[in-house]
Amino acid sequence: MKIRYIPLFVLSVLLLSFSCENKEDISLSESERHIIGEWNWIESVYYYTISGIPYIMNPDTLGFAITCRFEADGTYKVYRDAFLDNMGIYWFETIKYENGTVSPLRLFTQEDEYTKSVNFSFSGDTLILDETEVDGAKRVFVRNH
Repeated sequence: MKIRYIPLFVLSVLLLSFSCENKEDISLSESERHIIGEWNWIESVYYYTISGIPYIMNPDTLGFAITCRFEADGTYKVYRDAFLDNMGIYWFETIKYENGTVSPLRLFTQEDEYTKSVNFSFSGDTLILDETEVDGAKRVFVRNH
């Protein structure tokens, strides 16, 4: 009688394995789809300053605009005003630390041989790139429609 249940058990395991998705995979594909397009820089806030007062930069204070364009093929281009400033590749990945913990999904960019990663988040049509964990800025972009 127990042998009769083996095919049913195998079928159940197969169905469960194909119906369950890893939450990280869902976040990855959503992030990959959401970042594609053109983003206009609104401001950068540096929190770690000598005076202790955050320093805010924006297109008005610097006198130029920055636009980032993320393509579906994994490439990006950054424009200063209307001129190409730099370009490279991007991808999303987690970092596994020596103590066994894993970072949240991060955005990696590589220009030539220089690779960096940042925390990122989306809020509607706003993209936030956060490098404050390494004394960097929190950069805010809005989607260009």
